[in-house]
Amino acid sequence: MTVLFWTVVGLAVAGAASLILYIRSKNQLQATETSDRRYVYERTAAPFAAVLWIAVAVVTHVWISNHLAHQDCGLSGDPYVTLPNGYVVGSLNTYDGYVHAPGVDTDVPFVGPGYVRGLIDLTFQDGRFEGTYFAIPSSTDPYAKSAVRRFIFDTRDRSIQTFPTSDMTDFTGEQDRVHGDKTSYWQIYAQYRHRWPTAVLWLLIVAGEAAIVGLFRTIKPRTPSADFVTE
Repeated sequence: MTVLFWTVVGLAVAGAASLILYIRSKNQLQATETSDRRYVYERTAAPFAAVLWIAVAVVTHVWISNHLAHQDCGLSGDPYVTLPNGYVVGSLNTYDGYVHAPGVDTDVPFVGPGYVRGLIDLTFQDGRFEGTYFAIPSSTDPYAKSAVRRFIFDTRDRSIQTFPTSDMTDFTGEQDRVHGDKTSYWQIYAQYRHRWPTAVLWLLIVAGEAAIVGLFRTIKPRTPSADFVTE
């Protein structure tokens, strides 16, 4: 939704700027009594070229984030980050937090081989993830009561131990509060998230837009002597 919104805004701004440049270019040519369609077309296309370059920069940023930094681009509804040990900490739809081992995908159960989801709190020390997750009834245990459980996820052998707690609460409420919790899994997400892909994005945008502005300033109407060859 965010990408769509800014795409519409960008095209609207480019369209308005293009219309203004078209009118000004036509008036300028009429004032000098010259006719140069190339001049009008190139100036009119400049705003759309600027928007197109931003789109190219964003697509490049997404690729760099996913394939080189191994994290989401910052615009995804499913943010994730890869830790130095290869484990991934993320959140589906920003609500269903998870941690999983390299090459493992989360499944329907909240705890499975190589992963834990429904995270609330998460810490990592001495090769072990420790924290709490929200357990709800599942097909394997349909009569279980919804409750917060504690877990220890040992990365050395990928063993997972879970323990009951006395905390009985709702999943949505916990996930709403978890963003401000000092032991939240979001703290680990922020700690290991790389900042350099964003710096590269802004560098691409600034360099590209500067180049477009530079080219725009070189667009001049052709003089009549350039249109006719005299002998």
